[in-house]
Amino acid sequence: MVLWGALNVLMQHECRMIDCIVSEWGQWSECDTACGNGMMSRTRIIEQKPQNGGKHCPSLVQKRGCQGLKCHNHHDRKALRETALLLPAALSKSRHENDTSDIRRNLRLRYKNAFKHNRGNEYCVEFEVIKATKACHKDNTYRGLAEGERVIVRCDLEALHEDKTVDTLASNSVQDDEEPDTPKYRCRGDGLTGRNTRFTTLAMPACRGKWMRLTVGQPKKCPSSDTQFIFV
Repeated sequence: MVLWGALNVLMQHECRMIDCIVSEWGQWSECDTACGNGMMSRTRIIEQKPQNGGKHCPSLVQKRGCQGLKCHNHHDRKALRETALLLPAALSKSRHENDTSDIRRNLRLRYKNAFKHNRGNEYCVEFEVIKATKACHKDNTYRGLAEGERVIVRCDLEALHEDKTVDTLASNSVQDDEEPDTPKYRCRGDGLTGRNTRFTTLAMPACRGKWMRLTVGQPKKCPSSDTQFIFV
């Protein structure tokens, strides 16, 4: 009987449930993106595996967003902080037909004498929508701003601003080919290739989100029929 009792105690000890035990969290890693939005992570390890139906191990990896600040130059950092302000492209057509009734004339625009009012200097940028608020889905005009969709945004002459931060030939800005020493101009919020930036719509501020620029290098001209929105 003594032997049986000892064996029973031993069996109970061997069959008892053992929960998983993990270590403390390690240090956070560096941001995986040198410039712009990225992710950083930290890990922990299993010190005791669960046995006999014990509690399973919790997650061994944690991630959180971060902002890479090692951008190439001041122009890039500035571009990543900008938020594109949008209007439907249909307003661009009506403005071209009657330049005196531009809806943005009373906004913060300073396009006087820029590019000699040459509409040949207008350009387009293609983006892929990464995230958009529900408000965008409720209006037919902005329904194209949905996650995964690609949109083309036109930079009209009225939205061009002098880009005083440009100091490289790889800039997104455009310049007067006839006068190469003139200042460069671009639309605010036209982003950086492969980087996430923000957008919002002028007529419906609740419609906003993030997108990634797909256009590589200096943007090209495009027909008005190909564009869904215009920069403000």
